[in-house]
Amino acid sequence: MADHERVLKEGPEALEKATEILLRGGVVAIPTDTIYGICCLAENTDAVSNIYKIKGRDFSKPLAICVEKLADFSKCVQVGKFSSLLSDLLPGGITVVLPRCTPDLNPHLNPSCSTLGVRIPDHQFVLDLCRSVGKPIALTSANKSNTGNSVEVQDFQDLWEYLDLTVDGGHLGKPQASTVFSISVTDNSFTIIREGRDFDKVQLALQRHLQ
Repeated sequence: MADHERVLKEGPEALEKATEILLRGGVVAIPTDTIYGICCLAENTDAVSNIYKIKGRDFSKPLAICVEKLADFSKCVQVGKFSSLLSDLLPGGITVVLPRCTPDLNPHLNPSCSTLGVRIPDHQFVLDLCRSVGKPIALTSANKSNTGNSVEVQDFQDLWEYLDLTVDGGHLGKPQASTVFSISVTDNSFTIIREGRDFDKVQLALQRHLQ
C-alpha cells in the first residue's frame, strides 16, 4: 500500500511530484489522450509488479510503454523502415507493437513477449513527464482488470490508497482506449489488435504505407 494518499491537479506541481515518485520507484495515476492510466518506470521491476497487483492483472498480459518522441522508439523496438508511418500516426491515441530490440530494456517487463507496445500520447502532461524522467514509462489503464475505463479520477477512487499519487486532469471525454496494432518487420504485414481512439487514422495510414 502506498505511504500516503494524494490527488493533485494537473500542472507544474503535479509534474514535479510525479517525476520524483517515479524516479524513486513509485506508481502514479495520470491523465492521457485516451483514458486515465497507471504508470511507473519500465526499468523498475518492483514497480511494474506493483502495477499488476494494484489492478489484479494477469501477469501474462503485457504492459505498453510511453516515450516522449519518435527517436526514443529505436531504444526499445525495431523501427526499421517504418519511421515515416510512425511519424504520420504519432503522437496520438495509438499503441504500436514492434519487436523488442535492446538488452537495456528491463527483461522482467513482459518477459514472455518478443514484441513491445509503444505509445507517444497526444497529451502534454504525459510528454512532459516522459521528458522529465528521461526513461520509458510503463503504462496501463487506471482500473481493476476487466472493469470499465476511467475518464475521471473518481472512476478509480478505489485504487487511490494503493497509488503514490493521482494526477487529476479533469474529465477526459469518451472512455475509449488506444487503437493497438502490430507490424511485421519481415513481410510488412499488420494486424489490428484492438480498435480504439484514432482507428480511422490508423487504417488510412496503414493502407497508404504498407499496401
